[in-house]
Amino acid sequence: MKRTRLIPSLFIMLLSFASATTVIPMSVEKLVGGSSHVVEATAVQAWSEWNPQHTIIFTYTKFQVTRRLKGQAPTAIIVKQLGGSTGGYTERVAGVRHWRSGEQAVLFLRPSQDQDGTLEVTGLMQGNFMVRQSPSGETLVSNGVPEVSAYQISSHEVAPYRGSGMRLEELESRVHKAVQ
Repeated sequence: MKRTRLIPSLFIMLLSFASATTVIPMSVEKLVGGSSHVVEATAVQAWSEWNPQHTIIFTYTKFQVTRRLKGQAPTAIIVKQLGGSTGGYTERVAGVRHWRSGEQAVLFLRPSQDQDGTLEVTGLMQGNFMVRQSPSGETLVSNGVPEVSAYQISSHEVAPYRGSGMRLEELESRVHKAVQ
């Protein structure tokens, strides 16, 4: 009898710890429309710290901008994201990717909701296209979004959605067309 009471209680307790990140699939064109800046940049430094209330950890990454595709971003920008590690504590947020020094990315950005001069990635991982070289030497970008099931509001159906992977030149061309 005690076991049956314990199991439902344990189940309810575990459910309270469950969390989810809801991501609405965005095309490159929608990412451009939702962003004040689109830049090609290289991560140069990252650090994490608590917010002033000591309730949330943020990770800040300083980027050196190598090319502006939309907006007038300065040559150095700071991107602020939820999650990170500091003071022996770690917070991870689904859909948020952090960068290491030297990593290159095409970033779709907007001003941080905190209005503190930092920028945040538009559409979580969808607005973060990592740059890499293919074995043939071609420059490729991918936002790393795996295939997921997505609810399509227009058709009221669940359909597969796959993240965008393409040549850098193709992404740049799509951004330029969307900006005009």
